[in-house]
Amino acid sequence: MTDDDTPLLSRKVIAGAIVFAGIVAIAVFILVSPVAAVATFVLALIMALITLTDLKHFIIPNALSFPAVPLGIIANIAVFHADDWTAGLTESLLGAVLAGGSFYLLRAVWFRLRRYEGLGLGDVKLAAVAGAWLGPALLPTACLTAALAGLAGVAVMAILPGRRIDMTDQIPFGSFIAPVVLVFWVLRLLEPVSFW
Repeated sequence: MTDDDTPLLSRKVIAGAIVFAGIVAIAVFILVSPVAAVATFVLALIMALITLTDLKHFIIPNALSFPAVPLGIIANIAVFHADDWTAGLTESLLGAVLAGGSFYLLRAVWFRLRRYEGLGLGDVKLAAVAGAWLGPALLPTACLTAALAGLAGVAVMAILPGRRIDMTDQIPFGSFIAPVVLVFWVLRLLEPVSFW
């Protein structure tokens, strides 16, 4: 909710996000376990809502990012480390701390050098979500992919007629991070699947 208690997204958009998450989960269910499909549904729903909210309002609500970290830990344990929950817990916590800490450090350095925020705290929290779901091994590639997607988005904005890009323009970076987290989660799930 915003300060005036109006919803950030309409019911139609939320319903669309639920349908999207259901489609992703059903597509994955064909190839993976039911537990992995449920985890994918939860992640797809959260990432869709974060993407749409950040695109429209330039914020990532705590109501979405805070529960996504423990859900990522649970999903990582249930899907990839059911036989050794401590390994899954360690992997998720390490990923969350590394990603969230790196993004926070980048945010602090940028502010120190430029005297304005170049990265929001919502993006820092979303990075921690990414780490909890993906673990540390996939983080460098996922972060690079999100950054390249963000740069491509800025390039498209720059070539639009009548549009001028300035260093202080806001970019909904969470809208690039969130889809990448979902894609890398699905790739992680499908890694052991043989298609031929």
